Amino acid sequence: MRDIKFVRQLAAAIAAGALVAAAVQPAAAQGVTDKLVKIGAYNALTGPIPLTGKQMSAGWNAAIQAANDAGGVNGRKLELIIEDDGYEPSRAMAAARKLVERDQVLVMTGLGTPTTVVAAKYLEQAKVPLLFPMGASSTQLNQAGLKQLFMAHPAYLTQADIIVGWMIDNAGSKKPCLVYQVDPSGEDHFAGAKKAVAARKMELAAAETFERGTTDFSAQVLKMKNAGCDFVYTATTLEASARLVTAADRIGFKPKYAGFTTQADATLIKLLGPLAEGFYAADMMPRPESDDPAIKAYLANLKKYSPDVDPTFFTAYAYAAMQLVIEAIKEAGPQPTREKVIAALEKWNPKQSAMMGPVVFSANDHDGKRSLYMIQVKGGKWSKASDWIVSK
Repeated sequence: MRDIKFVRQLAAAIAAGALVAAAVQPAAAQGVTDKLVKIGAYNALTGPIPLTGKQMSAGWNAAIQAANDAGGVNGRKLELIIEDDGYEPSRAMAAARKLVERDQVLVMTGLGTPTTVVAAKYLEQAKVPLLFPMGASSTQLNQAGLKQLFMAHPAYLTQADIIVGWMIDNAGSKKPCLVYQVDPSGEDHFAGAKKAVAARKMELAAAETFERGTTDFSAQVLKMKNAGCDFVYTATTLEASARLVTAADRIGFKPKYAGFTTQADATLIKLLGPLAEGFYAADMMPRPESDDPAIKAYLANLKKYSPDVDPTFFTAYAYAAMQLVIEAIKEAGPQPTREKVIAALEKWNPKQSAMMGPVVFSANDHDGKRSLYMIQVKGGKWSKASDWIVSK
């Protein structure tokens, strides 16, 4: 009996030791094998912005497949695991937990500011790098001091300050207004717009809000028309901008419009048709019609690996961002860990992205991109309207 009891105690001790070992296994064992590196992504494949989600997936996959066809990274192939979150923060949290705890990905990326704000907090605690998600919040993301988060999309406060200021200085706006979503990203846009008008000793003529998922903008456009707005900064999703402009046209309200980077997209023109003419937006990458070799390579790979998806700002951003993710994993060395990925990124001062230009990080600053240029729809196509503008 004593021997049986001893054997049982020994077995229990071994089992407990195995659980402890599993709990404290080194990061190298997570998401990395001799032949494979796993990358996770939360994405809005359903919900209010499925077009954007589909385009992001296409861009990510094109970059992954191109890298794998070229031999992978340090002898390993890359696997991208995408979880649909429907553009809902609670589902983004569930997606991030699944990707980290079940799939054990090495690093993460994703789409959406409200979803990224939630996912970033979890990934910070889990000590999993979140690299170059599509979205930006000055206070909760870009400039929040999160150790695991690295941003290549300019903060929304930065974008609003540049765009609203440029429209006042160069497009003759006397009564600037904005429409923004009620969430951290919207508050950043509002703060940036207020900064721009204050610097010019002006005020916003109107600042209208809406809830995520809103499809009817009749009330907002009527209030802005009554306020005499001559320019509206659309701090909205691309789809929401199209609905807003359409609603304004129905009541004869025809101000100038300008959107941030997510609206610098051919999809906006497709959704609005002739109503897109004159629309301004900010961009952060060379245009698809550019002769830039990096753009030509991106377009060729997108056509090869995602032939059913047209090139847009979102496919381009996702492709360029995933190229940077791959570069970070490569620079982490032959045995990449999460800690080594972060160490490599914090030495990018600068790192020249083929499509985004210089991206700069340090141990104390993970807000990597602070410059934009303006474009405008002319003759049914986007045309460059300014040189690069750097945030002050």
